[in-house]
Amino acid sequence: MGQGICVAERTVGRVACRCALTAIAAWLICGGLTGCPPPGDNDIRVTVSSSGGSARELSREEVTALARREAEVWWYTSRPEDQALAFLERFEQAYPFITPHLVRGSTFEIVRRIDRELARGDVRADSVHVLDPAVFDDLGRRGELYAHDSQHAPRFPPEYQENGQWTAMRAVTICMAYDPERLSREQVPASWVDLLNERWGGRIGLKDAQTGGSAYSQYYLLREEYGVHFWRQLAAQRPQLFRSSSDTIRALTAGTIDLAGGILGYSVYGAAEDGMSVAPIWPEDGVPMTIGPVAVLSRAPHPHAAILFTDWALSEAGQKAIVEISGCYSLRDDLAPPPGRPSLSEINILAQNGSWTEYRTRQDRLQTEYSRLFHPESE
Repeated sequence: MGQGICVAERTVGRVACRCALTAIAAWLICGGLTGCPPPGDNDIRVTVSSSGGSARELSREEVTALARREAEVWWYTSRPEDQALAFLERFEQAYPFITPHLVRGSTFEIVRRIDRELARGDVRADSVHVLDPAVFDDLGRRGELYAHDSQHAPRFPPEYQENGQWTAMRAVTICMAYDPERLSREQVPASWVDLLNERWGGRIGLKDAQTGGSAYSQYYLLREEYGVHFWRQLAAQRPQLFRSSSDTIRALTAGTIDLAGGILGYSVYGAAEDGMSVAPIWPEDGVPMTIGPVAVLSRAPHPHAAILFTDWALSEAGQKAIVEISGCYSLRDDLAPPPGRPSLSEINILAQNGSWTEYRTRQDRLQTEYSRLFHPESE
């Protein structure tokens, strides 16, 4: 019955569906479903509206009752699999009546999969989290995101959320890295421009911006800082491209490269904690930072379970899980940085200054530009 309601809301219209949602939610609440959601979720509000129609808020009890009926949630994410599974385990402890499922891939693999599902009208994804705000700006403008409000939203900077449709679930920094057993701190670059020194020719590793949202963010932000000329010169250095930060670190410790010229900061710390010989370099001319939003698709098969999941992910408990499991930064104003990491205020952060729509509209052109520089054979 729960999935039928979701189908009706998608294909028949939300105005008619609102009455069904209210009636069934009341039946579920009064019909003997026992148990309460975890503490701290008392202010979950979901706005159900149609274009041109008035909006109505579903209460916490209605959302929880409908989520119980749905009983599962499908999370599409670019987070590393081990981290994603550990995160879902904590969610399941908080909401044992919801079975979480994981679909994991690189940022742009996930985006392509979601676009295919939307085009077919056979949507499997409920909640989405990837390291590319442009994805969420695009989905929101196409009417593919479910608007809902949370008590946790005010804890996040307004520039890192949008109209109740998405909020930054985590923030990641992009640094350089080296092997301190082969190079001293005095030998390695202090800035991004130092990568252009001929001594690093053929010895730099980069995460490929054709697969990773964080790598595209690095390309975008350093292009804003130095122009395309910087990237032309860096491409002339013949860098080696990798699909992931873990692949880059393996190449670094194996001696295949001397420098990781763009890598997720948390992965460097994680590798060092695992006993690998790797150390970060925080470039003095700026550290690119990007965010990974979380959102619920408007055509999600299990929207109410996804709402509970998304709200928990933004809660203090969920954000602590992000920090503890992956070492990423939370943008909540009441959480400290990961242990042993500098706070964002201590780093010369390079972040998006314009609108996320501007960030999105330039993406296709800049990815084509990037491809011509680093994948000329693909033409």
